Amino acid sequence: MKTYELIIVRQQPTCGGRTPTKSEIKTVTTDDPVAYVQKLDPTGKLKVENKENGVILITAEQGDGMLCRYEFTED
Repeated sequence: MKTYELIIVRQQPTCGGRTPTKSEIKTVTTDDPVAYVQKLDPTGKLKVENKENGVILITAEQGDGMLCRYEFTED
């Protein structure tokens, strides 16, 4: 298994003066980042990008305007 730094950024439509983004940083161990995100966000439509610097960026889009980005950087 590989260990990753995972940055999660949740975006929602602006509402009631609250900030539309919420960020979180974790260290996770997984063999499959896509399967990891599918467990966290089972109803999201996933888009996977492998960046030149080795970062795996997975975007999960919900039908209600919610968007969540998962950025995996291998330790």
